[in-house]
Amino acid sequence: MKVIVIGAGVAGLTCARLLEKSGAEVVVYEKSDGIGGRVRSDHTKGFTLDRGFQVFFTAYPAAQRQLDYAALELRTFSPGAVIAQGDRRHILADPARDPDSLLPSLLTGIVTPEDKWRTWQLSGEVGAKPTSALLDGPDETTERFLKRRGFSPLFVENFIRPFFGGVFLDRSLQTSARVFQFCWKMLAEGDVALPARGMGAIAAQLAAGLDIRLESPVESLTALDADVIVVATPAPEAARLTGIATPEGSVGTTTLYFAGKVPLWQGKKILLNANCDAFVNQAVLLTNTAPEYAPSGECLLAASIIGVPSTDEDRLFAAALTDLRRMFTGDTAAQSALATYRPLAAYRIPYAQFAQPKNFWQTLPKNSTALPKTYFAGEFTAASSTNGAIRSGEKAASAILAGASESHGEY
Repeated sequence: MKVIVIGAGVAGLTCARLLEKSGAEVVVYEKSDGIGGRVRSDHTKGFTLDRGFQVFFTAYPAAQRQLDYAALELRTFSPGAVIAQGDRRHILADPARDPDSLLPSLLTGIVTPEDKWRTWQLSGEVGAKPTSALLDGPDETTERFLKRRGFSPLFVENFIRPFFGGVFLDRSLQTSARVFQFCWKMLAEGDVALPARGMGAIAAQLAAGLDIRLESPVESLTALDADVIVVATPAPEAARLTGIATPEGSVGTTTLYFAGKVPLWQGKKILLNANCDAFVNQAVLLTNTAPEYAPSGECLLAASIIGVPSTDEDRLFAAALTDLRRMFTGDTAAQSALATYRPLAAYRIPYAQFAQPKNFWQTLPKNSTALPKTYFAGEFTAASSTNGAIRSGEKAASAILAGASESHGEY
């Protein structure tokens, strides 16, 4: 069986890898100059720069099936977060997973005691359910779900909006509550991590041994000579190539990288911006978690902005530094260290995820299409995440090998 896969992102690579293992003759065409799609890393002057700040959830079911975690040399963040609000930084974490955070988490007034109880209760509930069960029943927005569960406005504003706003790229929390519950389960059951060589190492592992033709755009499916064609592009391009409707809408992000000589803070927690007029949504001192991301003696800071401002880069960096200084109000050591940080690179990602409002599952296409010998492998058939992309690649390969359609909307 001769197979052509269009797109060397995570979904296409997963599908190609599984089909090749089954004995198929597979060629992957990629229009860009590298593999991975959005899960790609650049290596420059000793720094590893992911194309947009990303993290990897080790509890991802599909990733556990397809990836060699030991080979990725995962570096894990500490559970919870440091929350910057006004002139203070608060630590919030699950003491069961991070005992050192017990006292500061108990003493912080940034959330209520009832919220701490409800987070423990929610973790237990989602942990007791298989991932498929989280997708059952009616959907609602994350904001509505949290309100219905009784979480306080303090908790939503000070933790959920900045933390899950960074995950969903939607600080308004209009993302599907099903996606929220799945992510909560992943956080409760595993670690948040980075591969030592960058997120691109995930794609590199999946691509090993495959026949991949870079800088090879496909303008039309009609000219392709293959028994099977797998369209593994972002949703808009998949719709253009096939004429089949795919999920509409998208969310974007901008990541600004800074290099410095002195760490701004200690520890491996993400720093969230809980100020209501936040410009920087979260900041991550990547080298605290993965020292390999920078040359010896250097620190690498990623500042993430939700959306893609049209401002020129100089103004973007200046605005981010202003907001970072505000996040460290009262911390003279951090302010002095921040003065040594210099702009390194900016990544604007207009299409970082396809939009996932409530009930978006109903709009997802299946992996098998109505076109002859043509299949989809893309996160837009599952969910907008690395896990969703891998799962879609699995489903496409399974459908091709079985010669039958598979259901969609699964993890």
